[in-house]
Amino acid sequence: MLPLTLLVPLACADATGPDGGPCPVVAGRVTTRVPLSLAPGQMCTLAASDADAVDIEPGSASAQYLVVVQSGVRTPGATTRLRLSARARNVAAARVPALVVPTRTISIEGQRLEAASQTELDFRENARRALEGATPLRVGPRRGAPAGTATATATRPRAAPPSVGDTVVFHNAVDPDLNVDCAGIHDVTAVVRAVGSNFAAVEDLDGAGPVPAGAYQRVVESLELLVLPVVTAYFGEPADLDENGIVWVLFTPVVNRVTSRNSTTRVSGFFSPTDLADPESCGASNGGELLYVLAADPGGRFSDPVPVSFATTRAIGVATHELAHLISAEQRTVLSGGGFGDLEATWLSEGLAHSAETFVGMFLAAHRPGGNYGFLELAAQAKTFRTYHFPNFRRAAYYLSDPHGTPALGDDRGRDPAGLPSLAMRGFGWLLLRWFADQYATGAGGILGGPREEAIFRDLSGGGETRSRGVENLERVAATLGAPSEWEALLAAWALSPLADDLPGEVPAATQVTSLGLRDLFAALNRELEGEEPFERPFPLLTTEFGLAADIDVRVDFELNASTGRYFVLESDGPHPAIRIALSTQAGLGVPPSAGVRFVVLRTR
Repeated sequence: MLPLTLLVPLACADATGPDGGPCPVVAGRVTTRVPLSLAPGQMCTLAASDADAVDIEPGSASAQYLVVVQSGVRTPGATTRLRLSARARNVAAARVPALVVPTRTISIEGQRLEAASQTELDFRENARRALEGATPLRVGPRRGAPAGTATATATRPRAAPPSVGDTVVFHNAVDPDLNVDCAGIHDVTAVVRAVGSNFAAVEDLDGAGPVPAGAYQRVVESLELLVLPVVTAYFGEPADLDENGIVWVLFTPVVNRVTSRNSTTRVSGFFSPTDLADPESCGASNGGELLYVLAADPGGRFSDPVPVSFATTRAIGVATHELAHLISAEQRTVLSGGGFGDLEATWLSEGLAHSAETFVGMFLAAHRPGGNYGFLELAAQAKTFRTYHFPNFRRAAYYLSDPHGTPALGDDRGRDPAGLPSLAMRGFGWLLLRWFADQYATGAGGILGGPREEAIFRDLSGGGETRSRGVENLERVAATLGAPSEWEALLAAWALSPLADDLPGEVPAATQVTSLGLRDLFAALNRELEGEEPFERPFPLLTTEFGLAADIDVRVDFELNASTGRYFVLESDGPHPAIRIALSTQAGLGVPPSAGVRFVVLRTR
């Protein structure tokens, strides 16, 4: 936490207070203010454009207030420059210099992760450009299928399921520099090594040899028994566009070559949307479900060495994430008659795919939504924790360590911002969805045995009849659940959750991520990793702390990125005076309604 010195104002339009009552707005001759008097456990949410100041009433006992200045802006890349001033009521006005949060430096570990994120961004951008003007495969009713069932209408005959030992030729549209070309880079000749009911592991002959057949079979069994049931419950079934009954998992040096030698990062696999294109508009399309993963390469022929155990184990985690992407892409392009421009917005697409990892990790450990699991419970199965949970906690920590600086909705074009900003964006999307499901999934059942949250994620995955994307997609689903269906209101409902989850004191259930004990998890990671970035603090959320003191007189200048919040903690150990808190633009003007800024305040003691 940063030792600055004060906190946030409040204001009102659709103002809400304790038990849903109004936060009282009092209009004076000069200013409109909100006299705030909350009991522990009570909250108030107000629009910043409707009041000039908030007055925290004097108290005779210790108190703590959590306050968030929350942006409801839905335009990616937009920023709002604000100034918060806080002053004890009887302190004379003085020229107080504004406090500015120092710029965060990036460590060697951070630079390594930035490089990995940039690599993925390059691939996605190149794929997008390659598919400009391309059309997806189109679908129609499968002969003999029930009404409403959609499948590919390609004129080629139905393919027979593969058998071990078959030779299969795939088109490859990705070169070692991650350029994507619909004309194709080269063909990949592969041999089927293991076949299940829904997956087949195929080995590129260019890198064949080091993996025993039994290892491939174990990969397929894991995908069949552990990954597919969970991912399909939450996202839907693969479409089987090539009508062979399986999803190909191709172990190929195409992936290895993407990572340069002596790199501190490694690309482990991907799904290419080119494989969903009509071959007439993108000749390199494979017209079916194909996941590309690292080939085992113990001798380092293609890049740095890849041990057999790493390749086969990593393939399962990669397939979990990429299968969620593949299913969503099929729903939005091929199955719904949409185009590649209908693919989900990056921030929400990644939040959904990272959520798939969490679901599989919970399934493997027999954990249930709402279990509020801490470190000891999640880390009891070390391999599962490393594969399916730890990367998401790291992304969330990057978000929390710079919440208002995170490009939550992507860069100014809504695309992946790359580097650490990309990791923070993903952490935002993943954590927001976890809170959303914990709060609004109701009813028993589901593959994880908890609230029936699968319907939420299936609905988000496809985007509904209009193939909604991003903010509009989450608003649409929220409306069906009785949640706030307007983005500003939904963000205001979520705003305190990153700070209030499992916080000692009086905290409402609406602020809790009920599946995860965030404070315990982050404290343990801080301890176990000895303060390694981004776990430098026992709890990573960046807050500004103020004392409720008689001599308080502070100004804080800050910027809010679109849909992010600035966090403050205001407290006293004993009686405290009245404090007036005001929010304005940095030019000293009132905050306009178009800024979509809300104050959310909670008294915890």
